[in-house]
Amino acid sequence: MTPEYYQDQYRVLHGKMPMFGSGVEESLEPIPEADFHRPVGHRTIAQLIGHIVAWRRNSALRFQRLPRPKIELNSPEDWPDYSHKSKDEMLAELAETKELMLQAVEAFDYGTLEDQIHPDYYYRQRHALDGAVQHDIYHLGQINLIASILRSTPAEPAQ
Repeated sequence: MTPEYYQDQYRVLHGKMPMFGSGVEESLEPIPEADFHRPVGHRTIAQLIGHIVAWRRNSALRFQRLPRPKIELNSPEDWPDYSHKSKDEMLAELAETKELMLQAVEAFDYGTLEDQIHPDYYYRQRHALDGAVQHDIYHLGQINLIASILRSTPAEPAQ
């Protein structure tokens, strides 16, 4: 595993027609702005983007061994409020955090790949690097599923 390997993972994630489906921009650009805030179940596309952005920022700090806040699962830090954000703002944050991740994986000390992340956890640094990419792919799949449901569901009329 090298910086180039992980940088390529983020380029594929944001590129057109990756093996797993549609890339980030390819998935999000055709979605109408209003649909970013329409809930399906208990989530919106905006919430998922906020979650991805939060974890990318945190992971970028982790991979550079910089101080970072601990994110408690299901906390406001884990699922920040993106209800006020525009589609353009969200796309800009995804582009910005992609760049942060590219820089972070370049700065990462690859001599520590097999080091345990923390004594309380079984997984290693390489699992965190792989998991960061997998996390984005997982939530991008959720975004695409929500978008598909919204395309087949008429919007509620404004009251």
